[in-house]
Amino acid sequence: MRELSGGDCKTWLAVSAKTREAVLVDPLLEQAAAHLELLRREGLRLALVVDTHTHADHLSAARWLRDTAGAPVAMHEASRAAAVTRRLADGEVLSFGELTLEVLHTPGHTTDSLTLRGAGALMTGDFLFLGALGAGRLDLPGSDAGRHFDSLAKLAHLDGALEVLPGHDYQKRERSTLAAERRENPVLTPRGLDAYRAWWDQRKQGPADWMKAVVDANLKGSLDAAGIAIPKGAAACACAPAPTPGHGDAEFPHLASTDLARMLAEKRKLTLLDCREVSEFTDELGHVAGAQLIPLGELPGRVAEVPGELPIVSICRSGKRALRAAQALRAAGKDEIWVLTGGMLAWNEAGLPVER
Repeated sequence: MRELSGGDCKTWLAVSAKTREAVLVDPLLEQAAAHLELLRREGLRLALVVDTHTHADHLSAARWLRDTAGAPVAMHEASRAAAVTRRLADGEVLSFGELTLEVLHTPGHTTDSLTLRGAGALMTGDFLFLGALGAGRLDLPGSDAGRHFDSLAKLAHLDGALEVLPGHDYQKRERSTLAAERRENPVLTPRGLDAYRAWWDQRKQGPADWMKAVVDANLKGSLDAAGIAIPKGAAACACAPAPTPGHGDAEFPHLASTDLARMLAEKRKLTLLDCREVSEFTDELGHVAGAQLIPLGELPGRVAEVPGELPIVSICRSGKRALRAAQALRAAGKDEIWVLTGGMLAWNEAGLPVER
């Protein structure tokens, strides 16, 4: 699978090596001509265009590619988009030479959201993002947290080695694995439906008027963005930050290892508090460079040693003690506290550097 757009909005290309048939997933109107030229140069035939859902932040190239290249346009059968020529059902399998793509209906972000599974990957659209971003916002018309909760259950039996290829990413990431997302993505944290709905309620922003206009344009198959002021650089499909659901820790946001590593690389000023025992600080897991060690049992008497003017990231082996440390810090009057998801176990699994 290859990503073609190079920006926050992702366009994925799947190719059959045997037949040279190509499938474009979520193509952008502004880049459609460039995509066709790339296919021509590489001797590929555009066999299918798939939109994973009705987009709210950019114009789809589906109709243009249909009219210009004669490519069929596929969406889930719940879609009302006028450009669609092939409507897909849950469980349907698309075949192109040796390449097969299974359709999973994964509503929640929109009623017509689908995920494609094939070639060792999941192309998730806005159903599932990477790391702390969670998933596409659920405050658009047709969004529903309960349906999203049910859709996530379809991932439970899937192989953790599958790559996750989202429709958007605003953190300069491109892909992950399902195993990593199970550790780091807040929407995959185990919890009940009521807790999940409550968590999403905290993230509601209400769609901007321009997003509604984009949805209407994509339903009509518009090829003209005139009159639609799409802001540049806006993380439009991401939601407002909110705590990770479940486990009684709803007041504390979680931070994935890869996101913490990125923040440190960007020289973000943070207080890293490691609340493990002294012997663990230099064991085989090591510690994050710059971390301050205060064992959890000593924290109540030493909380004054923790700088309060910077955001605090609480760290332990797996995340449980870090949560208790965060609760102690909050009780002592500290404000901005994050818990490192999966602790040093997840940090090491991600292959990130440690000190011992």
